[in-house]
Amino acid sequence: MGYNHGSRIIRTISRRLREQALRYVLRCLFAFIIFGSLASAENQFRSTQWTADSGLPQNIIRGIVQTPDGYLWVATLNGVARFDGVRFTVFDKSNTPGIAANRFAAMVHGVGGDLWLYTENGNITRYHNHEFHTLGSSEGITPDSAHGITADNQGNIWILRDQKIFKWSDGSGRFDPVTNSDGIQYIGLNWDGTGFWGARDQTLYCFFHGKLATYTIPGRFPLPDIKKVAVGNDGAVWLDLSDGHFARLLDDKWLVSSEPVQRPSLQQTRTSWKFSVDNHLDRTLLFPSEEVERGIRYNTIVEDDEHNVWVGSEGQGLYRIQPQTIHVYSVRQGLAGANIYPVYQDSHGDIWVGTWPAGLTRFHDGTAKTYTERDGLPGLVTALAEDSSGNLWIGTHSGLAVLSQGRMRKLNDLPRNLAVTQTILEKEPGVIMLGTPNGIYEYFLNDKRKNSWLKSSQGSSIGDVRVMIRARDGDIWFAGYSGLTRIHNGEFTRWTEHDGLPSNNVRSIYEDTQGVFWIGTYDGGLGRFSEGRWTRYTQKTGLFDNGVFQTLEDSQGNLWMSSNRGIYRVSKQQLNDVAAGKRRDVITVSYGRADGMLNVECNGGLWPAGAKDKDGRLWFPTQEGVAVVEPESVLGSQGSPRVVIESVDVDQTPANLGKPVTVASDQKNLEIRYTALSFTRPEQVAFRYMMDGLDSDWQDVEYRRTAYFSHLPPGSYTFRVMATNSAGVWSESQDLPIRVLPPFYRTPWFIALIAGVLLAVIYIFWRFKLDQLKEIQAAQKAFSQQMIASQEGERRRISAELHDSLGQRLIIIKNHALFLLGKKGRQQSDGERLQTLEEINSEASLAIDETRTISYNLRPFQLDRLGLSKAIEALIRSASRATEIHFSTDIDDIDQSFPEDLRINIYRIVQEAVNNIIKHSGASEAKIRIEKSGGRILLSIADNGKGIPAEQKSSVPGKGGFGLVGIRERAAVLRGLVKIQSRTGSGTVLTIVFDSILPK
Repeated sequence: MGYNHGSRIIRTISRRLREQALRYVLRCLFAFIIFGSLASAENQFRSTQWTADSGLPQNIIRGIVQTPDGYLWVATLNGVARFDGVRFTVFDKSNTPGIAANRFAAMVHGVGGDLWLYTENGNITRYHNHEFHTLGSSEGITPDSAHGITADNQGNIWILRDQKIFKWSDGSGRFDPVTNSDGIQYIGLNWDGTGFWGARDQTLYCFFHGKLATYTIPGRFPLPDIKKVAVGNDGAVWLDLSDGHFARLLDDKWLVSSEPVQRPSLQQTRTSWKFSVDNHLDRTLLFPSEEVERGIRYNTIVEDDEHNVWVGSEGQGLYRIQPQTIHVYSVRQGLAGANIYPVYQDSHGDIWVGTWPAGLTRFHDGTAKTYTERDGLPGLVTALAEDSSGNLWIGTHSGLAVLSQGRMRKLNDLPRNLAVTQTILEKEPGVIMLGTPNGIYEYFLNDKRKNSWLKSSQGSSIGDVRVMIRARDGDIWFAGYSGLTRIHNGEFTRWTEHDGLPSNNVRSIYEDTQGVFWIGTYDGGLGRFSEGRWTRYTQKTGLFDNGVFQTLEDSQGNLWMSSNRGIYRVSKQQLNDVAAGKRRDVITVSYGRADGMLNVECNGGLWPAGAKDKDGRLWFPTQEGVAVVEPESVLGSQGSPRVVIESVDVDQTPANLGKPVTVASDQKNLEIRYTALSFTRPEQVAFRYMMDGLDSDWQDVEYRRTAYFSHLPPGSYTFRVMATNSAGVWSESQDLPIRVLPPFYRTPWFIALIAGVLLAVIYIFWRFKLDQLKEIQAAQKAFSQQMIASQEGERRRISAELHDSLGQRLIIIKNHALFLLGKKGRQQSDGERLQTLEEINSEASLAIDETRTISYNLRPFQLDRLGLSKAIEALIRSASRATEIHFSTDIDDIDQSFPEDLRINIYRIVQEAVNNIIKHSGASEAKIRIEKSGGRILLSIADNGKGIPAEQKSSVPGKGGFGLVGIRERAAVLRGLVKIQSRTGSGTVLTIVFDSILPK
């Protein structure tokens, strides 16, 4: 038993010694791994693939060229495609004149934007001035006779025909032979588009990109055993031998191998890349991606003007390779754990990373040091902060610890019921605020008796606290599940969703240099608080996600935010413009696995959920490592995109872009397709456009690459389009003049014609009205003259009647009266006096009758006694008794339809018409009808007489007499419309319509 017990002790001691030794070795190895991993993490690359499913004509790529206009052209075995980074435009035999075959075996770049393509069946096709053309005998090549093509950096073109080399001459416009006297029979180098080779007497002739070089072949490589030859850009010559081996000439030495040979990249920015060549001279590109070596078998590699590498594969489509924009430090790089929560930068610039479940890691000058439970760390790290003395305060699931001068100690004088510390802030020297799910606990270093839970100014509890910051003015802001709170001079101000806060579940608070507060929430988006006003941003206004776990600002005015779906960036200026009402939404750029993140899910809710280091790099915690972004390298390498207007369709008919686009008057729909040639992040290139002459401001259309217009008004316009890349760099506008033709009735000549016609009509109308006015004036003058003459005649008549009739009777009465008063009268008998008095009475009666007749002629007394309607009926009865003409009447009551002073005009009209019938018509019957209907009165006087001659219907006085003129003038006073219908021998109808009843 004692032995066994001693053995157990010995084994225990031995095991502990082994563990300590192992820990020591692991720590040394850990430091080495960290140093090496941090250095190599920056050399990771990511690839993006396009295949036939993405729009490529076919997945075998035989040539890639970027033309000066910025487009990327891709030659395949089923056509050639033009690529703008988003869309492929395919050109092949079926849709493009000038292409004779689709199986392109090689493509090289000529002068300017020319492309030269070689097909498997031996044809050469040239793309020149936006047109394809397959060359023929006139250009020095017969159909199906070519066997290869190559070019140099200056755009000179050579082809292989009949085992001889020919060069293109722009002067003659044809291919001319350049090597036809050396007797060498050439065939194409294995790597298409690079050149040709031939051999004689153990001498190898290689025509590589326009340069001829010779090499001596060792005798152990008989010429018949050489199946294929290739030349690399590094100058190495490769031979495919019939025995399954291959030889490589490098530095004047021939090396033979049967296993693939790897060659390192010669570019300093891609030193981790390798190129592998196997025994069939097939090439494979090897590069590090997501910490593993990725391989792509390729035919061609091209670097564009944005330093993206494009790889044309053998059957796997097109690849774009870019440096990863996000570097991740995780367990693979030596972190203690993969799940990261708080990330903090101290006053020395060191970055502290809380990892779960293992411990705390500090990054200092490229090296890392990890603290675990063995170093005194109580548990899982939940919060980090530094006090004014340089001590690091560490919140954990198992209590609070302080790291001071390299030594960690746990605080044991905190309440046992203190929940997990989620955020830490030094309120003032010696006072530490601990944010917990139950509120804020104030810890006093020098007087523990003051330790207590912070109460609001109303005495209520604070609630959940996950983030605390000190503002520039000294105020303390904190938040959590209970909204947002500010402490200003001891007073608490709280905001919730009811007050405009995007969500009560707050995850981050950031104050920028302008004093604007940016509040990130878990599920309500981003809030902007400035001068007491809230502005909310969500996915509906352009945010990538409604989660904002941390907000960090770079040196170029962009806000970077973390969420469950990755990291995203937005321009702060765009956010401010939305708040000011200058724009409706923002454009965000997202980053995820394709950019280097191992896990897109970021962590938050424990503070701080990210940090900006002294070099401007942004550190975000994720579920798998800490993601580090270098905004300067991400944003600084991109120039402005090149905007191109690709096509214009007018009513689905392509328009010529070589001149201003013309839209006919009967064409309604205009469709403009545009793009931006930016290949770094083409899917995040945003656009805005305006139709100058129609739009008053730019229209932000985000990622849409087509503009639609319908029913444009006639006129001249200019379509302008601009683009911004993912770095926020705007391009110059690309302009397209557009002219919309008016319909013929809106052309200047037609308008001038119509104007002339209108002027002529106006002149004719004016002349007509002038003549009519003159006629009316003449009629009025004649009427006035006749009125005056009539008045004078009436006065003479009345004077004559008064003198000849009434006057004489009054004289007789006077004489009889004088006689009776005289001597003789007194001498008469009573009988004689009675007779004299009877004579006086008779004369007086006659005088009274004559007075009444004169008065009636001046104004009929019936108007005042009987009314207008009865007076007219009396007039007709009187006329009927005085003539053999039979008069009939049908008269409505119109007594109240006209003012009293104007009723005489209606009476005189009827009187004048009746007199005319009696005097001139020769009629046997006549009918007078007055009809009152609604607001109108119709006066109709008809006879069956001989009618009125046409010349007597005029308004001008003449043979028609004063009667018709008077009738018209009186009708005009009553706003009546006079119409006379008469034919010789058929009678006359006089109609007067009074459109509205006059006011009483």
